[in-house]
Amino acid sequence: MRHNAVFFLGSLAVSVLNYLYYPVLSRMLNLEEYGEAQILISLFLQLTIFLTVLSQVSINIVANSKSDKQQISLLLELEKFAFIISIAVLIIGSMLSPVFKDVLNFTDALPFIVLLIALVCTVPLTFRSAYLRGHKAFTSVSVANIVGSAGKILVSALLVAIGLSTPGAIGGIIAAQLLAFMYAAHKAKAIGFVRPSMRSYFKPPNLTMLLPELKYGGLVLIASLGVLLLSSIDMLFVKYYFDAETAGGYAGVATVAKILFFLTASVAQVMLSSVKLASPQKQNRQLLIKSGVLVAGLGGITLLLFVLFPKFFVTTLMGDHFADYAYLLPTLSIALFVISILNLIVLYFMALRRYIVGALVTAGVGLTFSLLLSMHSSLTDIVNGLLLGSVGMLTLIIAWQIIDKTIRSRYA
Repeated sequence: MRHNAVFFLGSLAVSVLNYLYYPVLSRMLNLEEYGEAQILISLFLQLTIFLTVLSQVSINIVANSKSDKQQISLLLELEKFAFIISIAVLIIGSMLSPVFKDVLNFTDALPFIVLLIALVCTVPLTFRSAYLRGHKAFTSVSVANIVGSAGKILVSALLVAIGLSTPGAIGGIIAAQLLAFMYAAHKAKAIGFVRPSMRSYFKPPNLTMLLPELKYGGLVLIASLGVLLLSSIDMLFVKYYFDAETAGGYAGVATVAKILFFLTASVAQVMLSSVKLASPQKQNRQLLIKSGVLVAGLGGITLLLFVLFPKFFVTTLMGDHFADYAYLLPTLSIALFVISILNLIVLYFMALRRYIVGALVTAGVGLTFSLLLSMHSSLTDIVNGLLLGSVGMLTLIIAWQIIDKTIRSRYA
């Protein structure tokens, strides 16, 4: 509870700053530019999925390893591996940026290149934060995130104000990652994250050492990507099937609804650092139940407010020009609440290395994608498709647990 309180308050402050970023931009950019910025943020989340994967793997390593030397060695090898991937993505993505511009109806390819540079800058921060979280240094993680979020708002607003529009809005992410890294690196070093003197950072990563963890990373990739896609796939469909102004309006409502997801995400992250492979099943399950109660409480209150007063929250947080889209908020909020619960459950089984959860998440995303392909004639159809797909994934996981428990009890 103490760790949850610290990380929740820190995450709440970060969430406020992160959401302040959107209202600030919505008042400085026109609807078309804001829609572009929102889709770029969604793409950034998709691109950083491999860093999310390696971060979760790193937390699991730190939480379960008894040797500090082994922890640091593995994390440094993973960091080198991540740098290679991010630089490769930067090179290939820069070459393909004109294609992305045409497919997503952007006015310029430059924002895509800026986004890819931000990806490279995110790598060192990822592993320092993972090390801190694995050691439950949630205060340091929270402060680093607050520094980064505040820097993102200030730099993005400044760049947009001088006329850089969408590239400027995304450029603030680069500043955010660098500022947060400087603080996180200092705190991580203070508790032991120091590169061994004999280890060269410029040598290729030791794949023999990494292979066992990369196998686990495959599970984390599938599961994390599935939940992340579920939380943003609606925006991609809207951007593809609707005009730029409609996509921008929907993006504003989606920004408000995602408060539910990010408000409860800290609970899942604290649980991830606490669940251990060596702990009894009953002890781990109690952590899941307690975390579920916290998610239900935090998310349930927010959901109720969004359902009762959708127009108030949309116009207050995003501006009056998003009022015509406020009718979407109640249903979209329910969908994000279900996704928040899914995020908690999926992270729990990821921490226990239950590989079957990857297949269930894949099936759930496939179901959601199929529903949206057949239900996209209106924004209401898009939201309903997201809700049905999310409930479908949750049903699959519940059914698996019932079947698994029945089989275990029968052969016990």
